[in-house]
Amino acid sequence: MKLTQRLSLKLRLTLLFLLLSLTAWFAASVVAWQQTTHKLDKLFDTQQMLFAKRLLTMDLDEIRAPERMRDIPKKVKHGRLDDDALAFAIYAVDGKMLLNDGENGRDIPYHYRRDGFDNGQLQGDNDEWRFLWLTSPDGKYRVVVGQEWEYRQEMALDVVSSQLTPWLVALPVMLLLLILLLSRELKPLKKLAQTLRSRSPDATDKLPTEGVPTEVRPLLDALNHLFARTQEMMTRERRFTSDAAHELRSPLAALKVQTDVAQLYQDDPEAQSKALSQLHAGIDRASRLVDQLLHAVAPGFTG
Repeated sequence: MKLTQRLSLKLRLTLLFLLLSLTAWFAASVVAWQQTTHKLDKLFDTQQMLFAKRLLTMDLDEIRAPERMRDIPKKVKHGRLDDDALAFAIYAVDGKMLLNDGENGRDIPYHYRRDGFDNGQLQGDNDEWRFLWLTSPDGKYRVVVGQEWEYRQEMALDVVSSQLTPWLVALPVMLLLLILLLSRELKPLKKLAQTLRSRSPDATDKLPTEGVPTEVRPLLDALNHLFARTQEMMTRERRFTSDAAHELRSPLAALKVQTDVAQLYQDDPEAQSKALSQLHAGIDRASRLVDQLLHAVAPGFTG
C-alpha cells in the first residue's frame, strides 16, 4: 500500500495545498525576479544616461576642480546613501582624469571605445560594473557613469522579497484556516461513521443525508439502497422460516405417529411392515416439501 493511501483525506488535502502553494510561490518568484530585474535595468540605464547627459551640459572647458571631489563631512547626515548607486568620472580624450566623484569614480579605468553601455571592473576590484561612456560634442572629453551590478541585483531582491515575503508569511495562517475548514466540512462524515458503528444489524431506517457533502451523497444513497435490499432479504428469510415451520409441523407429527405405530406392532410383522412403509412414504413427502421450500427461497437449488 502506498504511503499516500495510508494518510487521512484531511492530511492529503493539506499536503497537496501546501505543495501547490509552494509551487505557485516559486513560479511567481521566478517571474517576479525576471520582470523586476528587467524593469530595474531599464530604469538604472535611463538614470545613468540622464546623469551622463547632465554632466555633458557642463562647461567642461572651465573645469577647475581638483581630480577628486571633497568627501562629505562626517557631521552631515547622509540619509539613506549607497556608495555603489552611481560613480562617475570625466576624462580628456588623452585619458587624463579631470574630475571624479571622490569614491569609486577615481578607480574607473579609461578605455577609448565607442559611446554606449559596457561591462567592466574597477581597478583593484573583481566586482562587475555597468559603465556608460559618452563623448562631448566637441570630442575633447569623455564622460563615464558606472553602477555596480550587485547593487542592481540587491535592489531587485529587495523589491521581490518585499512583494513575496508577506505572502509566504501568510502561508502558515492559510494552512491553519484550511485545516479548520476541512475539519468542519468533514465533521458530518465522522458523525456518519459513528452512526454506522452504533447501528443495529436489524435497523431499517435510512442514513441521514442532511449536511453531508454532495460528493458523499451517492455513497449514502448506495448504502441506503443496500440496507433496503438487506431488509427485504431478511424479511423473506423470516417468512420462509415461519412458513417452513408451519409446513413441516404436520408431516413431522405424522412421522412421529408412524414411528410410534411401528414400535407398537413389533409382535405383528405384517402390521409393522405396513407402518414402516407409511413411515418411509411420509419421509419422502417431507423431503419433497423441504426441496420445494428451498427452491422457493433459492431458485436453482437441487438438493
